[in-house]
Amino acid sequence: MIQIHEDKCIRCLRCADKCVCGAIEVRDGRPVINRDKGCIKCMHCAIACPENAITYNGQPAIESEEMPVFADTFSADMENFLLAKRSYRNFKPEPVPMTEIESALNVAAWAPSAKNQHPTKYYVVNDKETIDAMMTLIVEHIKETGDCPEVLDGLSNDWNKVFGKAQTVIIAYARNNANRPSEDTTIALTYAEMVLQARGIGTCWSGYLQRFLNHCEKLAAMFPIPENNAFYGCILAGYPTEEYFYIPRRLKLADIKTLK
Repeated sequence: MIQIHEDKCIRCLRCADKCVCGAIEVRDGRPVINRDKGCIKCMHCAIACPENAITYNGQPAIESEEMPVFADTFSADMENFLLAKRSYRNFKPEPVPMTEIESALNVAAWAPSAKNQHPTKYYVVNDKETIDAMMTLIVEHIKETGDCPEVLDGLSNDWNKVFGKAQTVIIAYARNNANRPSEDTTIALTYAEMVLQARGIGTCWSGYLQRFLNHCEKLAAMFPIPENNAFYGCILAGYPTEEYFYIPRRLKLADIKTLK
């Protein structure tokens, strides 16, 4: 619950001005929270307050009292960083330390989320034995149902289309009745991917794994999730064995139109 501390408030009313849902009203020249307006806990009020007079559930509502300062080259560096992003499927045999995964997923908590709901939760698989057990269930499922037979074709050529050679897998799920569970999960995982890339850890989305988790009951049983939840994204992670020297050309760039 958001709280405005009157002993610190200087009545600058910046919080009311920044409130995106109108939950902070101005009464007699001071900001007052209208609990009926549905605060979405975006914390814009807190970061706009020059006196740090706003708390959330009795705890500080801001992460840091200093904004980071970026170098003049940051814009160009960020653009090149994104252009250099690759999807990796071949990894060294060691798994990614859990500290790195946890750090990346914690940064993902700052990703945009519809109505600030942040519905995405995670499982992390960090050992080859579990991945092998998952693959065994996937193969059984394909043989029983005929679903995605090309995965078996890949295995016959020593290529695992589901996991590549990953030793670490991030599985994301969310409740189906969230405002935008698919979009929220995609954005959050993309944030995590960027953090991991910055630390020399390669990633690749596994659409096959997400499909099998939502269609193979035995596989899904390995990762219990609440009723009315679904798996919305899976990422393979590891230390890449490949080394790339150039940014590839994109033959098709953004298709952009404007309306006058």
